[in-house]
Amino acid sequence: MTAVLIIDPDKETRLALETQLSDSNQFARVLAFPDLQSASLCLQSGEIRVLLIDAAQAGRSSLIHDIKARYPALGVVLLRDSGGLLDERTLRELGGHAQTTRLAAPMEIIACVAKALVLGLKPGKRILNKFIKDKKQP
Repeated sequence: MTAVLIIDPDKETRLALETQLSDSNQFARVLAFPDLQSASLCLQSGEIRVLLIDAAQAGRSSLIHDIKARYPALGVVLLRDSGGLLDERTLRELGGHAQTTRLAAPMEIIACVAKALVLGLKPGKRILNKFIKDKKQP
């Protein structure tokens, strides 16, 4: 099973996400921290496979790119406030594989975690297109 790390400066949202994902019984561990610096030891353990991070925080810090360089298989889900979706280019620039809103249903968040996990593993294009239906076909 997968270990998930949540990075969100909003304590209420962070705890709600942690509870939702833990209660789903889909993940081995769910950990939550207010920022990347606080979570650095947790990332160094090597057990984290997916990172859910506040999109604004990811955009303000170059640390996310350092983390992605050190842990290339790490899947990243960007958490946004409600509103429009980020375009694919912006999502990649912020280091994300998937995106969701903080108010999304638990199953939608779990689906985004699964998508980020698959994309973080960098499977071949044929396999990727088979499993990620919202990906544009070439």
